Amino acid sequence: MEAVRSGRATVTSLAVVVCVAFDHRAPVAGLQKFKNCICACERVDLVLEVSGTYDMIVQAHLASLADYADEMQRLAPQLAEFALKVETNFVARKVERSAREKCLWVPCNEGRRRVDTTSINKILAEGDYMRLCLSDSECLVHDTIRHLLSQLEEEQFIQVHRSAVLRVAFIDRLVHRGRRWIARLKDGSEQPVAKSHVAEVLRRISDDSSPAEARSPKLRLISEQ
Repeated sequence: MEAVRSGRATVTSLAVVVCVAFDHRAPVAGLQKFKNCICACERVDLVLEVSGTYDMIVQAHLASLADYADEMQRLAPQLAEFALKVETNFVARKVERSAREKCLWVPCNEGRRRVDTTSINKILAEGDYMRLCLSDSECLVHDTIRHLLSQLEEEQFIQVHRSAVLRVAFIDRLVHRGRRWIARLKDGSEQPVAKSHVAEVLRRISDDSSPAEARSPKLRLISEQ
């Protein structure tokens, strides 16, 4: 049970997981209608249709044990008609595992140090080396852009030139200057966008569903004569 404070009142939220084994001898139309009602219920957070001991696992939120009892009593006729077995569990603790952040190990004075990819703003090729421009420093690594890109979160970075990769959220605006596009960055620097990459860059910054853009203001396109 989870206590949520709202104003002066404290609302208790009860997370419930219900496992249901259906009677497959029941009328198909009626059973499907019952399943659809479960999926459409506003108290239901998650529905899994599974195979094995049970046919459906439902996670729902309720205000209290009394609310749960009332809800189960309301569903009693349908459960008696369509279910062979029902098992209820109350969620005592929920542990969510987030995706592991990617990182690079780069040379330093005493060996190698860990660099979170979230701190990389741009990567610039310098011969056989790549300059990583971080939030608070820079470093050179003996690598290729292709290999470095394979270690980055694809949706957060974009290649704008054969020798330059930028974090999408680090681009402040795109400037159309003459016949060329220029990426103006948040540190005040500029990076030319190669003609071969213009279409992809414009597509990425115009895509409102891009995760990187969802966390940053929409980029501006400016034409300079």
